[in-house]
Amino acid sequence: MEVPESPRARRRTGFPGAAVGLLILLAAACEGPVGVGEGGPIAFVGVDVIPMTEDGLVLHDQTVLVEDGRIASVGPRSEQTLPDGAREIDGEGRTLIPGLADMHVHLEYFEDPDVLRLFVANGVTLVRNMDGRPYLLEWRDSVAGGELLGPTIVTAGPILDGDPPLRDDNLAIGNAAEADSIVSAQAATGYDFVKLYTNLSREAYDAALAAAARHGLPVAGHAPSDVPFGAVLSGSQRSLEHLDGYDALIESDDSPFRDGWHWTKLYLAMPADSARIEGAAERTAAADLWNVPTLAVKDALVAHDEMMARLDDPTFVYVPPDVREYWESHTHEAGGRLGPDDLDLLAAGRRNRGALVRALHRHGAGLLAGTDTPNPFLVPGFSLHEELASLVTAGLAPSEALAAATREPARFLEMSDERGTIEPGKRADLVLLEASPLDDIANTRSIAGVMLGGRWLPDPESLRPPTR
Repeated sequence: MEVPESPRARRRTGFPGAAVGLLILLAAACEGPVGVGEGGPIAFVGVDVIPMTEDGLVLHDQTVLVEDGRIASVGPRSEQTLPDGAREIDGEGRTLIPGLADMHVHLEYFEDPDVLRLFVANGVTLVRNMDGRPYLLEWRDSVAGGELLGPTIVTAGPILDGDPPLRDDNLAIGNAAEADSIVSAQAATGYDFVKLYTNLSREAYDAALAAAARHGLPVAGHAPSDVPFGAVLSGSQRSLEHLDGYDALIESDDSPFRDGWHWTKLYLAMPADSARIEGAAERTAAADLWNVPTLAVKDALVAHDEMMARLDDPTFVYVPPDVREYWESHTHEAGGRLGPDDLDLLAAGRRNRGALVRALHRHGAGLLAGTDTPNPFLVPGFSLHEELASLVTAGLAPSEALAAATREPARFLEMSDERGTIEPGKRADLVLLEASPLDDIANTRSIAGVMLGGRWLPDPESLRPPTR
């Protein structure tokens, strides 16, 4: 039977009234202007620091001093002298990590910028939005200017697709001239990168890459169906989303789906060859093509009863009612159509995706943590912790998964001088945890407080979801 890839929920939905409780608490912690680094020096005292300058490194019993929105110093507590009037935050028994990044989100689902607070509440201090709108540029600039509380936003323009587009709200491009014109318009409007999609022709794909290069815009997206995967590897596309297109490289010769399209290929659930997985990873690393696997979004398609149970997750109170309604209908439609053979294939797909992620990492190909929120079961902010867990389940060490949400996004975005590690001079986007994520990646959820550009947002009760 055919199982469709999880479709997107409806666009431009309002933020739910059910989230008001958390948002009021969070707003109370942020009274006054949301400007960066206000209130004088702040010091995390006696804290264990995971600086992310190298995997697995922990600096014990440190004092981290923040001044004017920047990390001023990091050093042993016994050697640090604090400036007069510095506010001290007790770090004993706690762990400090860099702010987290979700490198694949869809903010265009939301009209109310209060959704951005959910990311901050979960320690997510940067998001890469994959389908832009003019009002999201306003959000981006308001966050950067300190007028709006939220993570740093890096956003694509509206998705560029073929003619006809796969979805109605994608921009249809029929030829090279149209590709050049639309990319040029997105550059002039001020979007940060270009997002390409499934139905682009080879002509339009090549033209969009060329136009983006002329304007200095990076390109992310899918592997279009009409573009050979080797051309994606050899082109200038910077990131590939959802492990899209790898079925063409890794499917085994004895696969019953070898000669045509089948739903299993969306999940890499067709029979795969281990040697081809290694070869695909090696080619990807050589091409310097980064991957955002978004494992959690495909891991969510499981047996019907398991999906139904997920609808009782207490974090779903933050999902707009119409989105939750869509999630429920998707659960009944997709989960109810899965038979035992389909579930076996989905389990094989999870193994294949894990094997590919491990191989990509082993060969040095860039990996970025992203969630595709708010697709079914992926609540903004909360879903990043699910993706980190999925990366560890796939075979990455906790420190390696953490790198995919901290240091590696900064490196990919060419922002390493600004963020991604805990070092003097970096922007003070920090997350204080009650326990170390190197012991258990689930500890990224144990948030004691978040620092956003030097502004301290304390009180765990205001940063975590209520239970039901």
